[in-house]
Amino acid sequence: MFTAIFTILFCLAGLTQASWASVALSVNPVDGSNSLRFERASMAGMGNKNEIHVRVSSTNGGQYQVFQRTLDPITNEKGESLNLQAIQTQTLANSNSSGTLYLQNSDHLNMGDQLLYSSDQKGDSDNFIIGYSLDRHLMNTSGSFRGRLIFTVRGMGNASSDQAIIDVFLEAAPSLKVTVKGAHNPNRINIKGSDTSESTADFVTLSFSGNSGQDIRIYQEVETFPQNESGKELGKDVIQNDLQGDSEGLRMTGISPLAENRTLIYSGNKAEDNLVNYFLVDTGQFQQQDAGTYVGRIKYIVETGQNTQEFLINIQTAIAPEFTMNVTTPPGGVSFTHVIANSPPQDKEVLVTVISNLHKPYQVLQDLQTSMTNNQGKEFNNKYFSLQVEIPSGQKGQTDLTEFSSVQTGECPVFSSDAAGSGATFKVVYRLQGYAQMSPGNFLAPIRFSLNQK
Repeated sequence: MFTAIFTILFCLAGLTQASWASVALSVNPVDGSNSLRFERASMAGMGNKNEIHVRVSSTNGGQYQVFQRTLDPITNEKGESLNLQAIQTQTLANSNSSGTLYLQNSDHLNMGDQLLYSSDQKGDSDNFIIGYSLDRHLMNTSGSFRGRLIFTVRGMGNASSDQAIIDVFLEAAPSLKVTVKGAHNPNRINIKGSDTSESTADFVTLSFSGNSGQDIRIYQEVETFPQNESGKELGKDVIQNDLQGDSEGLRMTGISPLAENRTLIYSGNKAEDNLVNYFLVDTGQFQQQDAGTYVGRIKYIVETGQNTQEFLINIQTAIAPEFTMNVTTPPGGVSFTHVIANSPPQDKEVLVTVISNLHKPYQVLQDLQTSMTNNQGKEFNNKYFSLQVEIPSGQKGQTDLTEFSSVQTGECPVFSSDAAGSGATFKVVYRLQGYAQMSPGNFLAPIRFSLNQK
């Protein structure tokens, strides 16, 4: 009785051993190492690709399948878990001899079983290759990571199985994050004629963080200089830059005209930094521009040793149509006091300023509606009341009144612009001379200036 029992137990042990040995699994990195390693690199872009050679030895003729899964979370030295979507995995087509490969479309690692391979019906031994690549855009943190992958082969309709484990090591440097955006609209800067100081001007903020000690350079380049609806470009000195930042990395200081060519505005190797670029206007130049809405585009280029990033910012400024005249009289107005016969003549200056961005010719007219009279209706002899127009040297425009001439009633052109309708500033000098036969009293006459297009 004892002998029979011993024989049955021996046979069962032998069957169990044969079943266990019917499939055997081995996994080895193709590069000859004993682990899956992703070398240290920036967290921007796709990482290097690694491959594992999977071999299955089958001896029992039973069909089987091969799976992989993440055995442990892949964590760094701070205990932070890697986003598993950052590691893409995919079997290599035609790397097997028989059976069927799965996961031929890229997927990411996860904690559940992923079917890699099914053998043919005869359960023949086979091998195949599975690849892994790192999408660093999907990494959620940096550091030194480690974890484990487990591969399992299981019989289909039989109890045979085997497992193999591979260590995963990953070094991720901090990610360089760059932000370039407008203060009020992320993609656009709006420039107004009143933007003469930082308190009113629109601006672009430029910042970066996560720089791992590499040199970083920031350039500004005008991709399209601002133009209006007619294709007329804004004057080169109208827009000015004022770059500000608490950093020795600034390479453009003070207020300077917007340069069309690529200009280095920052360089350094700090881990993080911030700068602000204000867009100001030269008021004098602004007022001389054609009316219209001017649009253009500026490009910011951020260069490191590893890559280049570009950011586009639209710029816009609207110049309203302007056709105005300002007449400035001396203190007390054009008033001649203590006029005595045969005394020296008295002069009074009136300053006339014309602002126009219509670029059409114009005239400034003087209109003396009536002769000067006193309270008794006595007229002052216009022979002794004269005017002269003084145009500064280099000023565009012309006048026929370059010498003193008697003031006549009615309309009289005192200034004519050039053909382009350029703005102008000039003086109208009135001279009054007393004479022997003049009547006493206070003499008045309304004078009106008008601005008219030709």
